[in-house]
Amino acid sequence: MTETETKRRRDIYAGGIFIAIAALFLLQGTAYEFGTAFQMGPGFFPVVLAGVLAIFGVITFIGGFRKAPEPAEGPVSWRALVLVCLALGIFGAGARVIGLVPVVLICTFMTAMASRKNSFIAAAVMSAVMAALCFVIFKVGLAVALPTFGPAFGR
Repeated sequence: MTETETKRRRDIYAGGIFIAIAALFLLQGTAYEFGTAFQMGPGFFPVVLAGVLAIFGVITFIGGFRKAPEPAEGPVSWRALVLVCLALGIFGAGARVIGLVPVVLICTFMTAMASRKNSFIAAAVMSAVMAALCFVIFKVGLAVALPTFGPAFGR
């Protein structure tokens, strides 16, 4: 198997995994009341997200067959692997302690810096925009109980 075939197969496998995960969430979500778009039941969100994931899975799966051969990527980017995993850990452990806005700022900045193509300023802008969007969507729009600024900031 050549390196180009390996890259194509990754897309096929990833699409299959997306579809399988979507099917599991779809099955689990149907056990709850669905509701309507205006009065959502507990099953609405998981079922809709499962549908979206399934669509992305099908697109990725088909794209694996249609993709023109291209050289496989080089060695593993350890910087990206470490920064993304660390950001996930910080988000999980720090969301309640430091709050929504700071944890989104930190984690988005870290994941943006995982790519060597992003500059420090670009990562800072991305993290500020993402924190503002998360505040508007989750705190203002959905009234999520997560603190905006947590106890670490004296609140």
